[in-house]
Amino acid sequence: MHKFNNNIILLISIITLVGFTSCSSDEEMISTAPAEADAAFSYTIDAENPNKFYFTASPSVETWYEHWNFGDNTAAEGHTAEKIFYVKGDYEVRFKIFTDGGTAETTQTISIAEDLTGSNLAENGTFDDNSVWQILPISAGAEVEISDGQAHWTGGGWGNVGIFQPIEVEGGVTYQIQMDISGSGMSDGWFEVFVGTAEPALGQDYSSGGILMGLNTWDGCGGEPFDGPLSSLSCSAGSPNGIFEFSETSSAYLVIKAGGANLGTEGVTIDNVTIREQ
Repeated sequence: MHKFNNNIILLISIITLVGFTSCSSDEEMISTAPAEADAAFSYTIDAENPNKFYFTASPSVETWYEHWNFGDNTAAEGHTAEKIFYVKGDYEVRFKIFTDGGTAETTQTISIAEDLTGSNLAENGTFDDNSVWQILPISAGAEVEISDGQAHWTGGGWGNVGIFQPIEVEGGVTYQIQMDISGSGMSDGWFEVFVGTAEPALGQDYSSGGILMGLNTWDGCGGEPFDGPLSSLSCSAGSPNGIFEFSETSSAYLVIKAGGANLGTEGVTIDNVTIREQ
């Protein structure tokens, strides 16, 4: 019969102890998932602007990421957030925390009594007539008409057409574009809004300043019937949902265009175009 060497017995004991300690450590590292109550937040309303809200989170657990969704297709990150609601209505504001143990969120409904009023950088945004706005033909197939207090796009055929007007932008000021939009649903279509310094030229596409907001069937919106504020419907990839700022005071152009294979049986209609300071 063979006898175990004392050194071998000691080595086995150490390995067993290390394995037990490792398992215990793994169990201790398991974090508890947060509850809804851990993601509490509060808000106050600006004393001079009833459409401006200040949100403050008060999570009761340690977080590594915090996210706000304001219910109008806009969002923010961080422990605090400011938000201006431009259109009257009820908004479900959602605050979500991310922890080592998982996620949790809470929601509160914010009621806005009136549309935001004030200086509008865009002239004749209600399309009372066809003054101020100019038609920008880019390629044949799509058409736009200003009448009956609206701008209305129809057609398709992979055409592209827009409207535009010059504006004066103050440097260092953050602006928000807003408008009402409706349509029966596009097929392989787009609707895009720009504010750029390049002057629009007939027969040439426009991209100065980049897409600020819009609908795009390839990005997942505009293919089904839509009706509401564009800020709540916009899905153009990478766009800042109508928010922009110039570093210096400058002359610029507001350009709104649409096109594609088919703009729908009822086309695309907009009204109440505004550009206001945020």
